[in-house]
Amino acid sequence: MAKDNKIDKVFIKLRTENKTAFIPFISIGDPDMETSLEIAKTLVNNGADMIELGFPFSDPMADGKAIQKSYERALKNKISMEDAFTFIKTLKAFRDIPVIFFTYYNPVFVLGAKFAAGAAKAGIDGVLVVDLPPEESGELTKYIKEKGIYQIYLLAPTTGKDRMKQILSGSKGFVYYVSVTGVTGARKSLPETIYSKVKEIKEISSIPVGVGFGISSKEQVKDIAKYSDAIIIGSKIIQFIEDNIGDKREIIKKISEFSSDIKSCF
Repeated sequence: MAKDNKIDKVFIKLRTENKTAFIPFISIGDPDMETSLEIAKTLVNNGADMIELGFPFSDPMADGKAIQKSYERALKNKISMEDAFTFIKTLKAFRDIPVIFFTYYNPVFVLGAKFAAGAAKAGIDGVLVVDLPPEESGELTKYIKEKGIYQIYLLAPTTGKDRMKQILSGSKGFVYYVSVTGVTGARKSLPETIYSKVKEIKEISSIPVGVGFGISSKEQVKDIAKYSDAIIIGSKIIQFIEDNIGDKREIIKKISEFSSDIKSCF
């Protein structure tokens, strides 16, 4: 473990306390930059151990309706990568918790080495490029490794054991286990195979395992927290924005209540 990466520090602390990390996800700039920053601060104030921030992208193939609409709202604000970095700097000045930057590869590829430099200056701790498999990520890995930034990889229910070993061997910080096949989105029920898959991952590697995609209720959180190191929730939080789009105060209130409620499960 790299001593200077805050992701490691959080997991080490939580493991000594026998606790699970809460990692909420929101899109930068949804519904606007000012409100988005207030939402991020609200999540930090109400139990987030780390935060995952999505860079709005026009073709988010891994994301369901809630996050697609979130990106559409954010894209209307014409957010650049520099805007995203400024957003993260501002949040980090408020509270320096680990930030995982969630993006698709195209905007990263366009910037090349400049992306890593900007991410480091912004204070990003981890980067998750959802459409970039390990065997094609050599260039990005080189750039961000030089800056002490971790590359977070996804594992799916369909990932075979050999492939799993390959991905885990290059993983840093934590590995993101996608709990369902398909796209993101809150679900009333989750597969019973999550436990066995997380167990299989832990038999291969000691890296922390975060579980995400579909988690929406306290009951699901309480169950998954028994065997995972982190729980990642995005669509459920973003739905509060969509449902209360004209009422900023209500958005903040709902997200504040939900996040503190989730945190109380650990």
